[in-house]
Amino acid sequence: MNKEFGKTITHLRKKKGVSQKEASAELGVSQALLSHYEKGIRECGLSFLSRLADYYEVSVDYLLGRTTNPGLNEDEQGEEIRTLDEINSRKTNTYCMLNRKLQINTTAVIYSLLSDINNKKLTRSVSEYLSVAQYVIMRKLIENNPSDGEMFELDNADIFSYCKAQMSLSEARISDTLIGLATPRLGADVLSERFEDNYPSLHQLIKNSEKALNQSFRV
Repeated sequence: MNKEFGKTITHLRKKKGVSQKEASAELGVSQALLSHYEKGIRECGLSFLSRLADYYEVSVDYLLGRTTNPGLNEDEQGEEIRTLDEINSRKTNTYCMLNRKLQINTTAVIYSLLSDINNKKLTRSVSEYLSVAQYVIMRKLIENNPSDGEMFELDNADIFSYCKAQMSLSEARISDTLIGLATPRLGADVLSERFEDNYPSLHQLIKNSEKALNQSFRV
């Protein structure tokens, strides 16, 4: 990373008219970590470098000091256009792809933390909760337009009520198991530093969930 990198991203943030706190929230990292990047104390990874380029609407080469032109060159612009055309021509559901990424990356963080805690009962309860949630979704999708070949052994009109009860039971077991259990201290600063690639997905999932809760229940 060039020595001017920190000055460059600081300049871009101020030019954008956002505070360090606002920028770090949008970029999915802690304010402390962004401050370290801006001061040159730490070097960021390629994934975060790409997010910076998108956020400040400049090229990666500009951030790295390889060019004084902050915009994309003609070749890069052409490549971007071709990529967008390809996405449109294939009618890719980008919303689905983005949410898939949020779920996969957040689940990876959860199981990495469970591995650190190393408690079989906690891992089992979390797995049961997540598995039943996926079971409900798949069963509803399949039963909406079923083909030949039975997948489910349980045939009960109240099956989804039982699923909700099982998830509530698993949630209660998670809470009970956590009482007195030694777990690592966690927060935005720790998580963003340890899971640099996956943290933005976790951060966005939390924002999306709280937005949905607020819209539904005015929490």
